[in-house]
Amino acid sequence: MITTRPAGKRIRVLVVEDSGFMREMIRQILHADSQIEVIGFAADGLEAIGAVAALAPDVVTMDVHMPHADGLAAVARIMAERPTPILMLSGATREGSAAAIRALELGAVDFIAKPAGRIDLGLDGLRETMIRKVKMAARVRPIRTVAISRGAPAPARPGEIVWGVPTPSPTEACVVVAASTGGPAALLTLVPALPGGLPASVLVIQHMPAPYTARLARELGARGALPVKEAEEGDRLTAGTVYVAPGSCDLSVSRHGEIRLRPAARDTDVAPSANLAMASVARYAGTLAVGVVLTGMGADGALGAEAIARAGGRVLAQDETSSVIYGMPRAAVETGCVDAVLPLARLPETLVACLQDPLAYRAWVGCAS
Repeated sequence: MITTRPAGKRIRVLVVEDSGFMREMIRQILHADSQIEVIGFAADGLEAIGAVAALAPDVVTMDVHMPHADGLAAVARIMAERPTPILMLSGATREGSAAAIRALELGAVDFIAKPAGRIDLGLDGLRETMIRKVKMAARVRPIRTVAISRGAPAPARPGEIVWGVPTPSPTEACVVVAASTGGPAALLTLVPALPGGLPASVLVIQHMPAPYTARLARELGARGALPVKEAEEGDRLTAGTVYVAPGSCDLSVSRHGEIRLRPAARDTDVAPSANLAMASVARYAGTLAVGVVLTGMGADGALGAEAIARAGGRVLAQDETSSVIYGMPRAAVETGCVDAVLPLARLPETLVACLQDPLAYRAWVGCAS
């Protein structure tokens, strides 16, 4: 969801950080922008929970590792009790990327990668990123969440499709899932719900820098029945396998079904590009191409949806109610090329019906209209 702020109203930010040096640095960065004001500080997760209740900030910046209660515990409590847009500050280490993915799953809006090495050497990039993401987060209407289990996917409820061995289908079928803000949590719901032996390869295009996409791939693979890997140059698409586009790279598929990677433009946050990936899949799979546009800011995926529709493929989009930001899905819907707009919980079964049985697919679309 996106909300509109009254003109002239400043964005009120709570800074949660156990380091006094970092608290002051963040304060200075945010204070430099006239549209933002820092209204308070918290030194650990417990203080953060109380400060959110007392101050009702528009946005929270949250460190991960803190005493008493860490950032993940604080996110879980805040998003369950008083949902507030939260930006995580995470290091780009293996441990940091795992924490960032978990925070996004728990309901954080986005994360800010701390510069590696001396922080002052990456200060310009940190300043630009932090201000931009705080302004973005202030436009989000957060969704109340509960702590998400890391266990096996829940069994199908009565009345749902029970997936067994898929019916035969050409291996050239390919699904492209595009996401940005709010995407990791949506992906951790969608991908693990897909059955083993899916008669299509799946490409995940999540706007996210490296090495976080590698961790996202590991988390997706650990939760469900499908094997998941971070895509590599020259990978041959295989049905029943999920490929996560590497962060900071653009991914496309050759006409022979091989993955091609190239560095993304340095001056864009739209990386990997969903439009590029979807257009290439439209050329590769034609009528067997399926696009899925999930939550995210911006319009990436709209041109890709048009390409898939022109090729005779199908396009699904997440609905506004279940989206953190209804930007990318809205842009895709406005092209007139989306076959069905669905709550996140309905997308897995509809996607499988689309791939396995056209009649079942039409029935699911009819229920959603």
